[in-house]
Amino acid sequence: MRTLNKFFYPKLALVNLKKNGNTYIPYILTCIGSIMAFYTIVSIQSNKGLDAMQGSESLKILLFLGIIVIGIFAVIFLFYTNSFLIKRRKKELGLYSILGMEKKHIARVLFYETLFVTVISLSLGLLGGVLIGKLMFLILLNLAHIKSPLTFKIDQMGLLYTTVVFLAIFGLTLLTNFLQVKLTNPIDLLRGGEHGEKEPKSSWLMTLIGVISLGIGYAIALSVQDPIEAILLFFVAVIFVIIGTYALFTAGSVTLLKCLKKNKKFYYQSRNFISVSGMIYRMKQNAVGLANICILSTMVLVTISTTVSLYIGQESMRRDYYPMDVSFIGAAETTDFSEIEKIVVAEKTSAKVETTNELSFDMSTFTAFKEGSHFLPDMVTDENLDLTYYNTISKITTVPLEDYNRMTNQNKTLAENEVMIFSAGENYQEQTVVFGENLFLVVEQLESVPMDFKKKLITGNSYYIIVNDEQMMSTIYTAMNANKDNADSESPAIHHAMMFNLSGSEDNINHFSKQVRASVSQLNPDIEIRNIYESLAELYGIFGGFLFLGVFLGSLFMMATVLIIYFKQISEGYEDSERFVIMQKVGMDKTEVKKTIGKQILMVFFLPLAGAIIHVAFAFPVITKMLAAFRLTNIPLILLCTLVGVVVYALVYTGVYLLTARSYYKMIH
Repeated sequence: MRTLNKFFYPKLALVNLKKNGNTYIPYILTCIGSIMAFYTIVSIQSNKGLDAMQGSESLKILLFLGIIVIGIFAVIFLFYTNSFLIKRRKKELGLYSILGMEKKHIARVLFYETLFVTVISLSLGLLGGVLIGKLMFLILLNLAHIKSPLTFKIDQMGLLYTTVVFLAIFGLTLLTNFLQVKLTNPIDLLRGGEHGEKEPKSSWLMTLIGVISLGIGYAIALSVQDPIEAILLFFVAVIFVIIGTYALFTAGSVTLLKCLKKNKKFYYQSRNFISVSGMIYRMKQNAVGLANICILSTMVLVTISTTVSLYIGQESMRRDYYPMDVSFIGAAETTDFSEIEKIVVAEKTSAKVETTNELSFDMSTFTAFKEGSHFLPDMVTDENLDLTYYNTISKITTVPLEDYNRMTNQNKTLAENEVMIFSAGENYQEQTVVFGENLFLVVEQLESVPMDFKKKLITGNSYYIIVNDEQMMSTIYTAMNANKDNADSESPAIHHAMMFNLSGSEDNINHFSKQVRASVSQLNPDIEIRNIYESLAELYGIFGGFLFLGVFLGSLFMMATVLIIYFKQISEGYEDSERFVIMQKVGMDKTEVKKTIGKQILMVFFLPLAGAIIHVAFAFPVITKMLAAFRLTNIPLILLCTLVGVVVYALVYTGVYLLTARSYYKMIH
């Protein structure tokens, strides 16, 4: 007897898991997927070999953020699915109590069930993480363009960390199940699956709150004007949209259905009568799940479309940061640029690369705040820099007329108080430009300059001002830096710039870049060297990491969406099977019942997809502004990525619906 008692509860727990396999198998698969995802990111982020690779610092920061997001996702979603499972089994647990089992015995059964789920999930999840970890690692290295002989090893600390995190999650879910059993009497457990069947009342107040919240969120998304403002207000808009979505799904849907019910001509048609009354019957509890699907679908679409856009559009973004491939900038009086030219000529011959579009000119650069035609000195210290600063500051570069004419093969003339101006962003609208007490007449708005080009939606602005001579450049620079206490006031007024583009094989260009930097830095450590090819590793690391995490997290959110749809279909099947039997008994044939089912299910389950697409459509303007902060201003590309994402997701969503609908139809028949 003692042996029987010892194994009674584990055997009963196994029987329960098998009996409820249609709900527990998807739950266990979700746990396995979450564990695999968490371990994979942890093991990649902690790979010591990444530390030695250029561009890995930004990549590791992104991966660390991914660990946090996946951890939060796992806690929320596993608690959500566990609450569904325990709700479906309340009658079963109540029956155990009626048959004589005490609550401590039920708790033992729940303990063994959770233990088996935990062991299966952790074993298969960690094994799967180890098996696919190398594949994910290679994919990430490829996206980040990191060429490395790195080997992917099993991360023992990652295994331990993942085990501890998910043991804690499973332990907390078990604790909540214990509390539900302890605080609920057997009669309530028996009736647990029937809670919420009372027809909900319409709430015009909650519906109004939903409409207003959604309206505010959409208004913010549509009214945002610049990239910095978009970043600051995006999450505010998201909060309002989430509030509006939940309010409209829970209260607005019921209010709409009640209005349809009051329309006698519409309501008292056989198909409409069954569909509307059926949707009202449990809409209050279904609405939360449908709102979750809508929000998760929106997250999938936004995450994947933005990260794919960033990755594909990074070439144009790099050009915004680096108009020329290579630039050398140093103090005009103290830097021997003839020696730098000799180094470039020698190294390009050795590396077998060619230089094109060579530029050489004097320049003076400073920052200022524009107020009408006046430019005010930038007195903001490094400690007080914020996002607003970068949105309002202007970068001013003055160039002597002689150098401009030489680079453009022109012969233009200027008086001492005249300037020509080129704006990299929006055109300069004033007739004059004032620096301190120095007023200049703008005689020409230039359409282009050799060293830069027009850009869209950039933060702040950048102006190139062609002045009469270097003396005037010094006068302007002194006027804008006279009252500064920082290093700008002591730096030389005039610098010289040498710029060019490169052509050749990737390996040859990288070799040339490395050798030139070493030689020029040895010649003069104060020379500023900007090389687009040296920055590629960092940019690839950032945008490759974005894409990897975007697809990775998008897949997780998609998995959550699939599981919610599946559980919702199963829930609907359990609740509607008896009701549709009654419909057939009162005279409806199977064909009519199936049509009624199809109409109701289609309306319910495709409403979240429609809501998600509407959310993304209204979010598109603010998304384009946010991406502009990364210098991605190719709106047709962003639109194409978004549309492709919507179409692919809609097809996947429809496929998931069709597959899960089969379970529903089997239950009601």
